[in-house]
Amino acid sequence: MPRPRIADVAEIAGVSPTTVSHALSGRRPVSAEARERVQAAVKELNYRANQLAVSLRTQRTQTVAFVMSDITNPFYPMVARGVQDAISDAGYQVVVCSTDGDAAREAAFITDMVSRAVDGLIIDLFRTPAEALGGLLGPHTPVVMLGPMKAPPIADRVHGDDRVSVAEATRHLLRQGRTRIAFVGATGIGPAAGRLGGYEDALLGAGLALDPKLVIRSDYTRRGARAAVAAALADDPTLDAIVCVNDLAAIGAIDALQAAGRTVPDDVAVTGFDDIDAAALVRPALTTIDNRAYEKGTVCGRLLLQRITGELDGPVRDIVVPGALVVRESA
Repeated sequence: MPRPRIADVAEIAGVSPTTVSHALSGRRPVSAEARERVQAAVKELNYRANQLAVSLRTQRTQTVAFVMSDITNPFYPMVARGVQDAISDAGYQVVVCSTDGDAAREAAFITDMVSRAVDGLIIDLFRTPAEALGGLLGPHTPVVMLGPMKAPPIADRVHGDDRVSVAEATRHLLRQGRTRIAFVGATGIGPAAGRLGGYEDALLGAGLALDPKLVIRSDYTRRGARAAVAAALADDPTLDAIVCVNDLAAIGAIDALQAAGRTVPDDVAVTGFDDIDAAALVRPALTTIDNRAYEKGTVCGRLLLQRITGELDGPVRDIVVPGALVVRESA
């Protein structure tokens, strides 16, 4: 059976195809009676608009791309949900691209999404320099950068106050009398640099010397942090607190501590970053920074939509969504 066409809807509704188009798009006024007849005909035929034809006519695909580093990190699905909630009422959908923090995949996804004529992009870069981004984008593609990476002059930016937040988490540990405080996750990419800076700010502010041995290099995963902390404990059993780059790393750190017979927080206190759902479910429940993932997503989505529609014009914007310390059982 052939797919119903807009002309078929018009014939059953007793109106012109143009009236059907206006009734379905909502962009032009249509009488209530005509709209009801169109809706009844659409239901009878189970009509679905040909989005390719609509895109050719409007020069919009009604899609935006969200290029992120790791879809398995619970922070990013919450951001994506915020983006979708911010743009769905305008008829937009989100295409998610997970790069694994790989520079080649970042460039490939961005180039591919531009070639598919998405109406805008939200990008969380880990490896691609900001100055290289302009060469990957179309000349008129609206872009919002998410996260601490420097944004090029063509892009708006939404980010947290990571350095300030981690400094507060570290001071929370210092107030408890902890002095051998390690940092886990200094990989040199993504948000690690700013978060490491906050850790160092707090230690220096307390008059403590920075000990390079207390910077434990790891990735952003539970498995990677578990292995890194296990090795660090074997080398230095005097650790009494650990500041982690994110919640997954913090949960991995707790795994390693418990496997080594160390209790949390009595022997070693642990803090994370992001406040993913699992942070409140692990035992002990994790003290962490609420990274306000959903709020960042909604801010990104609204900002991008305003750029796409032309509601917002002029200089790029830099928006800070501050974090907050959430004190639970681990520290």
